[in-house]
Amino acid sequence: MMIKSYRLVALFFFSFIIIAKNSKAQELFVISEPASIMPTRSVMIKQSYQQLGGKMNSSLYNTQLEFSFKKNWMMHIGTNFTASEIYLQNRLYSLDDIHSHTRLAFFLKAINSPFQPNTDAIMIDGQEKLWNAGFIATRLDYKWASSFSAGCLHRLTANSKYAKNGIEYIWSNGWLLYPKNYINYKQTNINFYVECIGQQLINDKTHYLDIAPAVQFIFNSQAKFNLGYKWPITDNSNRLNNKSLYISFDYLFFNALPKNYKSKKINH
Repeated sequence: MMIKSYRLVALFFFSFIIIAKNSKAQELFVISEPASIMPTRSVMIKQSYQQLGGKMNSSLYNTQLEFSFKKNWMMHIGTNFTASEIYLQNRLYSLDDIHSHTRLAFFLKAINSPFQPNTDAIMIDGQEKLWNAGFIATRLDYKWASSFSAGCLHRLTANSKYAKNGIEYIWSNGWLLYPKNYINYKQTNINFYVECIGQQLINDKTHYLDIAPAVQFIFNSQAKFNLGYKWPITDNSNRLNNKSLYISFDYLFFNALPKNYKSKKINH
């Protein structure tokens, strides 16, 4: 059953790759981060809402502040008013062309949470204390963008009943649906995304694979509204929440951080 599910996902994505030949690429993914960095000295404020479903229904409100303080570095700090999160990303490699680029980045994320869920899967939405580190590879060309990230998960909760370590992987694809032709940056963009989020516990047979389609509206190249839904394709975990309605809005402030002026030596 698990192998058949992965085959369905592969067939689904290959079909969208063919469709994407008539589209323009977008890499502002809804669930995952690409290997691209926010514009230097920019600041973003993001407010998101998740309605979680499954064995237990719950709601999450998360406020996040994102900023890029150097060309190849950016950081996120966030809270759902109970748990807190910090995310750091460094772009290691970039190969840019006129209508395409390939980028590789390293990321590190830590979540501090007072909760201790009774579940074997490692909960990544602020339900438990953990750290996550890995790499992201992103490819963008004129008509299609794809990104793959993989990293190690380690939970720090006291419950010794379940495995502490796991591997998380995310495959994201995005396309620009509207407009067909750019006139200026003030045009409203409508983007469509499909992301697959998987987790495999180490030394344990527990795994899941979720799919998350989403639509995104970008206004004036600064304001962004996301609407998506996630559900499992295959899942043998006892997750309390395996479905999620996701809504978020963020606003980007360009050149919000001061420049770092280097002191010049005066020759006498």
